[in-house]
Amino acid sequence: MAPAPLQKVIVVYGATGIQGTAVTLSLLASRQNFVVRALTRKPESEKAQMLARLGAEIVKADGHSDIDMRAALENAWGFWLNTHHHDEAVMNPEGPTDEDLGRRLVTLAAEAGVKVFIYSTCDSPAKVTNGKAPVPGMDELFAREFQEFDAVIGAWPAWYFENFIDAEYAQAFGGFPLQPDQEGYLTFTSPRIGGRTKPGTGVQTVSVADDFGEMVHALFLSPLKWHRCTVPCMSDSFSYEDMVGAFTEVTGKKARYLPMPSYKDFPTHGSSVLVELQDVYRYMQNANGWFFGAPDDTATCQQLKDEARADKGLPPQRLISMKDYFVRHYGGN
Repeated sequence: MAPAPLQKVIVVYGATGIQGTAVTLSLLASRQNFVVRALTRKPESEKAQMLARLGAEIVKADGHSDIDMRAALENAWGFWLNTHHHDEAVMNPEGPTDEDLGRRLVTLAAEAGVKVFIYSTCDSPAKVTNGKAPVPGMDELFAREFQEFDAVIGAWPAWYFENFIDAEYAQAFGGFPLQPDQEGYLTFTSPRIGGRTKPGTGVQTVSVADDFGEMVHALFLSPLKWHRCTVPCMSDSFSYEDMVGAFTEVTGKKARYLPMPSYKDFPTHGSSVLVELQDVYRYMQNANGWFFGAPDDTATCQQLKDEARADKGLPPQRLISMKDYFVRHYGGN
């Protein structure tokens, strides 16, 4: 009998977050004999326990602890990293920034001998717009400086479909699709980006649970192919007008889009998250409405999804569309 292939350990940082859960779930179904080491600050949480039942090695680790992280990265072949730059732990002016934390985690991974480092990132809005529209939280691209890994790959997720099932997000954009306004409409309001007036410039969006996790899975299957690449990850693109129209078609509920004249009209209420969103709208209005600063490339995204599903022994499945996402979460008539 041939010996079992050498197991490769992939460490998933923030495994119970939106991105981390999707990546962990897909890798757990791989036929590559991966050991998926899921890091969390709360191993007793319901989500962590669910991942454990599916075969993940749950490890309690705080990214601010070198001791925790050195232990977590021991014998690791791959490392998935996504930090949260609005986490209270990196918002203290007296403490380390998100960039400080990220640099330290990448350094520890390099010291541990990790071969494949894949991280959630983006391209620089300042670079895309020739300095017109920087977004501070999106312009920190330090990971590309590291030379110690066999492969360094950026996975750039588009706007989340998951935002449309989040009550707090809905409230920030007028209530759509959860909270009717005083006129009985489910209203989405935001600065205009792309859309019907600019063909080919729809809102680039991804379902993290349906598609993004599988795309990252595929990057771990062929890391040398994607070395030094930043891969835009999307499921669909559409205008906000088409989005609310599809929701009405699916649910029968009245919905509408009310554009704001300028990105400056987007209310921030003193929230760092909303301030960043205002910056993102400014950036997109200076980048033809594209979140990626470039046209859609669903072909690459579909290829990655197909490769991951083949590795899991599953048939091909097309990237989820906006309309299908609404059908799944809000039902149909």
